[in-house]
Amino acid sequence: MLEASPPTVVESLTGGLARLVDEDALAIPYLTEEVRAAMVECCERLAFRSARPVLGKPGQEVYQDLELTTDIPQESPLFDLAHRLEADLQVSLSRLSPAPLDYPFVINDFIVQRYSPGQNGITPHRDHVRYRGIVAIIVLSGSGRFWVCDDRKGTHARTVPESPGDLLLMRAPDFAGMTDRPFHALSDITRTRYSFGMRYDVSL
Repeated sequence: MLEASPPTVVESLTGGLARLVDEDALAIPYLTEEVRAAMVECCERLAFRSARPVLGKPGQEVYQDLELTTDIPQESPLFDLAHRLEADLQVSLSRLSPAPLDYPFVINDFIVQRYSPGQNGITPHRDHVRYRGIVAIIVLSGSGRFWVCDDRKGTHARTVPESPGDLLLMRAPDFAGMTDRPFHALSDITRTRYSFGMRYDVSL
């Protein structure tokens, strides 16, 4: 089991969630170097598959050049990390007034993504409407450019500064009563990047 996050991390998370009302996405420091390195080792033991190269309807294509897995063993420490993050998010959300969500935020959707140098990443897209409240991504290693924009063409692209060990937070429907789903993308991979994505899927 992982130790509980220190109060300073929870305070930073609370501040980040408050900013999310006005910002599509942002990143805050979250993991210690020891925990980050241990989680990378967990990811390196997983079996990955290539993502489908193209998703979406004609005219709304999303191009993917990465590897991913949702096949995470139940005993994996990655789930300990997810449980800790869920608890931290619940505490932080409860400290905000008015509350950004009117229901408990539960993490029930998990994905690990691997981006290798030379791959193109993923073009601008929006997460499915069934993912609600908050999209959380922990950057575990490597380098790449995570950015948000206004549409699939990448209009008004805005880079979200982040580093390994950071927690990326992105707004999803229901957050602060909003319905928008920010367009986002990942590109410019120069070192192997592992990320651990966690969401609340209301269809499950």
